[in-house]
Amino acid sequence: MTGGPALLGYVDPLSVAAGAEIRLMVSATTGYDVELLRLVHGSADPRGPGVREVVVDLPIESRPAGVQPLASGSYLSAPAHPALDVDEFTVTAWIMPTMTGGPRAIIARRENQRGWALGLTGDHRLAAWAGAADQPLISTDTPVPVGRWTFVAATFSPRGVTVVQVPVPEWPVGSWRASATGAGAIGTASAGIRPLVAAWWSDGMATAGFTGRIDRPAIYAGAADESVLAGAPDMLDLPVLARWRPGRGTQGVTVVDDGPHALTAEAVNTPARGVPGANWTGREIDFRLAPDEYDAIHFHDDDLTDARWEPQVTLRLPDDLRSGVYAFRLRAGREQLSVPFFVRPPSGTTSTRVAVLIPTFTYLAYANSHLTLEKAGPGFATTEQHRWAARHKVCSLYDLHRDGTGCYYASRRRPLTTLTPDYAGPFGLWNLSADLCLIDWLEHEGIGHDVVCDDDLHTEGVAALAGYDVVLTGSHPEYYTAPMLAAHEAYLAGGGRVMYLGGNGYYWVTGVSPDQPYVIEIRRGHTGTRGWEVPPGETHLSTTGEPGGLWRHRGRAPQRHVGVGFAAQGGRGDGRPYKPLADAERGLFALSGVDGLISVDGLVSHAAAGMEIDRADPALGTPPHAVVLATADGFSDFFQLAIEDVLTSNSKQGGTVEPRVRADLVFFEYPNGGGVFSTGSIAWCTALGVDSYANPVARVTGNVLRRFLDPTPLDQEPW
Repeated sequence: MTGGPALLGYVDPLSVAAGAEIRLMVSATTGYDVELLRLVHGSADPRGPGVREVVVDLPIESRPAGVQPLASGSYLSAPAHPALDVDEFTVTAWIMPTMTGGPRAIIARRENQRGWALGLTGDHRLAAWAGAADQPLISTDTPVPVGRWTFVAATFSPRGVTVVQVPVPEWPVGSWRASATGAGAIGTASAGIRPLVAAWWSDGMATAGFTGRIDRPAIYAGAADESVLAGAPDMLDLPVLARWRPGRGTQGVTVVDDGPHALTAEAVNTPARGVPGANWTGREIDFRLAPDEYDAIHFHDDDLTDARWEPQVTLRLPDDLRSGVYAFRLRAGREQLSVPFFVRPPSGTTSTRVAVLIPTFTYLAYANSHLTLEKAGPGFATTEQHRWAARHKVCSLYDLHRDGTGCYYASRRRPLTTLTPDYAGPFGLWNLSADLCLIDWLEHEGIGHDVVCDDDLHTEGVAALAGYDVVLTGSHPEYYTAPMLAAHEAYLAGGGRVMYLGGNGYYWVTGVSPDQPYVIEIRRGHTGTRGWEVPPGETHLSTTGEPGGLWRHRGRAPQRHVGVGFAAQGGRGDGRPYKPLADAERGLFALSGVDGLISVDGLVSHAAAGMEIDRADPALGTPPHAVVLATADGFSDFFQLAIEDVLTSNSKQGGTVEPRVRADLVFFEYPNGGGVFSTGSIAWCTALGVDSYANPVARVTGNVLRRFLDPTPLDQEPW
């Protein structure tokens, strides 16, 4: 952390019940004070109500300095076993490096100048290390290329060491076939050292990380003949000591060993699985249908899904602590850091009839996003913590790894430097800072509410919403798992009422690791608004096996259950007002007291409709009885029609000419008294507190919430 922020931190879990325990992990270069806050509004923008927070009277002792390491990089770690302690052995693998640098380990039992390793040098040559020497014993004369598959092997014996590299295939890109032999006694003794794939040990830390793909890494007893290695690597007539198969059991955090000693390896920091290997034919793009062709694993030296920091504060929350948005505020001199978390009522209870569904999976997807910083420089306010995340490549699901591949996994067990109450991204308030505008409005209106998080909805299903008459979403519930969608639909079918107060919701198919519930996964397919897309053969989520991409392309477009779905995104100040429609027959309670346009200088896009917008579309599932109450159109050409709607490129897809570029205010009834009101705009919530809450957005939201809380069927006028 030299030269970086004095304070970094994260909490675990992110969603916690009152009466349960929460842990605060901190890395600090100086001593610091800690206090607990309830967050109400985070933005100091003078158009809104200003920063609002409540200090919770729960004293926490000051903490001393303590820097914790950032152990980035993924690798496999297998247990040591006496059967591996042989004098002669052969190691093999198929590799595809995706980035230069070095030295980089492929397979190793090496720590502090003891043991052995097969890897690549800094100039990309296959090399073998053994004994006390820092430098490799031998290396090939021909570099191993980036982005190509190569079979690599090494034999170690008391007589010397040999390394072999063979292109796969050798045609049509030329050959880098090479070998090297070194004679003489070498020290390979490695008793007690755990085998690693894609790293080796240094003072108990995994270092020399490999970035790229490794397929079927294996260790055999005995020294293989060089001609066999070069000509028929699958025909080794040697006893298997260990052979790891990443294509089997991809949903877990372990990689099975089909050798005789079952040396199951732990996959540390979630390297990418469900990726094609060296023998992929392309006949199947679902790894479950051809596991032997998906026996590769993609490692990155910047993978990080568990920082494994020690907790500096462990706090059991009071049983009667109010449900809401909270944060630990750390102070060290002039520097301060807020680390938010979310408190729901004790398990199985509710304290009110209204729930705010906090989109924590969307928060994780965006957390630390620094692609804008890398492409265009800091065109918006950033913190030292955010810049630290960019320097250290603590990636969001919008970022690229150092090797240029997209980031598939995000986790809450690491600093989330953009998850702060005042964060303003390139487009203004974003995620939590925007959603606090809704929390603030509810507080101002005196409307009791609990918070429920995506984590809860995914784990508990519809039970997480049981007991609530109305559920309000945040401004951007973009990342949804299959269990969450099922729970959302079951809640509505059972008579629940949902106010979707955002834009671009229910968009990306998201998975949660069964063994690491703090890790979410996406695979950005070959359409949809995206910063990167998966290579061929990688569209299925390793954590669940299901196809990734858009829910729309799984037959579950958001129009089906909330009436609207993603239409376009635009700039920071190019929003539009909603125009009420004269022919709207039902749901007019929403517009009661609104005279003219629904127009307000919102904290995002300076409007009620902006940033990302959704439209009704019967072709995508908007129910035939849904009524469009108001429409925002006339957007500038900064708003381009969503790419999934574009079949043939032309010059008439911008907001000035394309009628599908619009935001629709929609209402419709569900069976059993249920109902939906949707705004179709990320900007909506950020307008609630403008003009001291006396504005049309606040008026409409209040009208709908009060009507939804009335038990009278929504197709009838209340008494």
